[in-house]
Amino acid sequence: LPVVLMLQLAVLLLCTWLAVRTAIRPLTRLAQAVDHLDPDTPAAPLDENGPNEVAYAARAFNALQGRIGDYLKERMQLLAAISHDLQTPITRMKLRVEQMDPSPESERLWSDLEEMQHLVREGVAYARSMDGASEAQRRVDLDAFLDSLVLDYQDAGQQVSLQGRADVPLETRPHALRRVLGNLLDNAVKFSGAAQLEVGREDGKLCIRVLDRGPGIAEEELEEVLKPFYRVESSRNRSTGGTGLGLAIAHQLSQALGGRLTLANRDGGGLCAQLELPLPT
Repeated sequence: LPVVLMLQLAVLLLCTWLAVRTAIRPLTRLAQAVDHLDPDTPAAPLDENGPNEVAYAARAFNALQGRIGDYLKERMQLLAAISHDLQTPITRMKLRVEQMDPSPESERLWSDLEEMQHLVREGVAYARSMDGASEAQRRVDLDAFLDSLVLDYQDAGQQVSLQGRADVPLETRPHALRRVLGNLLDNAVKFSGAAQLEVGREDGKLCIRVLDRGPGIAEEELEEVLKPFYRVESSRNRSTGGTGLGLAIAHQLSQALGGRLTLANRDGGGLCAQLELPLPT
């Protein structure tokens, strides 16, 4: 009899454990979804089946995720519209400055208008980068693609070199990829005068690195500089400063490509910008 009771108790505990696990599984999925919620990478909606309370929570989470996505889309559309509309009056002002007699004041005004126009163009580019997945994918010979990119810089007199071979075709969005690498190379050349592009495979991924020997970035700012309009203190001047959008655009487009962009300081000085892309299956 004691043996039978122990067996019944064991079965009862097992059934209880299975029931509790089944009941909390949707809550576990909800907690994981909340933990991984990222406005830059929209996730699939949660399954809304299950007990009433769990289904209600899942519906609320899906609605929240949808509202966040709509808000970000509207914000980017507004940024694109404002940036686009500003180009016309800036162009008019530049035409008027061209008609002025040469003077230090007109030169400073022209410089200000050039800076404004660059900021407006970068604003449009960033807004478009939020929709980077709209470009159709196509098969690209990555080694030929990188050779062409580096040759363009060398033809313009820039010190840019390429090391390594991918030896693999890539299904990607070539215009988005070129913009990512172009922004990283521009950043490296601006701050160090030269850049080195490296490509290879590591841990089942394709890695493309842009290396320089510039001043680098403070460790606490390595992630911050990937956010729009953020500029490190040392870059906030006209000789080296930009709009604070170049790295943000590269970061946004790298996610649209299914990749990951990270920054790290190099031993001996300089910055390493690494783009990881999934290898074709």
